Amino acid sequence: MNYQSFDQLLHVDVRCVQAIAGHTALLVIGDCASDMACQLTEVGCVVHPEHDVRLWFGLPILTAPFPLFVGALVTERNTILQHMSLFAWIEDNAIDQPRAEVFGLTPFGEQPVLFLRDLDLDQPVEVWLQTPQPTNWARVIGVVIATAQHAGERRTLALDQAALSLMQRTLPADAQPFVADLAAEVGQGSTLKAALRRRRKTTSEALMNICEAWRVLTRATSVVQLNPCAGHNEQVSELLKLAPPKRW
Repeated sequence: MNYQSFDQLLHVDVRCVQAIAGHTALLVIGDCASDMACQLTEVGCVVHPEHDVRLWFGLPILTAPFPLFVGALVTERNTILQHMSLFAWIEDNAIDQPRAEVFGLTPFGEQPVLFLRDLDLDQPVEVWLQTPQPTNWARVIGVVIATAQHAGERRTLALDQAALSLMQRTLPADAQPFVADLAAEVGQGSTLKAALRRRRKTTSEALMNICEAWRVLTRATSVVQLNPCAGHNEQVSELLKLAPPKRW
């Protein structure tokens, strides 16, 4: 597989406020996103107003300090996977199929030949974006749900609950019954991965890709909920410590 552009790789577009600090980024969504943006500006972040941000998903390479942004995977049985669900497949099958081949691009546009065994799968998937000006790569270290409905100190959401909360706040109204069904099944003890798998053949590819992307992202970075208007200003600078910066 030959990729000429990063946009050919697996990605998701998210409408959010984007805050950049060095080589790291925070994504902010919610009804108080603009208030959060003002506070992040005060602590030194470069803040970009709400717009569509494209996110890429990378797997850490064992022998390199940078990830492989994933486009497709070919299993040892020659099945080609080209959707976000391939990350769930990796979680379930990497040990049994270490020679499954992963295709994509490094941040420098190179196309190495890599097998699953060449990737550091003990580490989570990495989520990256390109900053508007100057163009550079920044790793997403957190997603902030800034909402007036939250009371008290900031709260880090559990993995599946975080993904469902992001779906509820970013997907259109006609997709919310689907999200409600997922939430009900998770509430009954199922994992979100299993709930999505059961719906894969009966749900549109576009909707499944977004839901799978949120599930993967919540395993790649922290999702916190807070009310930036509640007077807990010390919470803002703490957000930038969610993960250390990473440079190549």
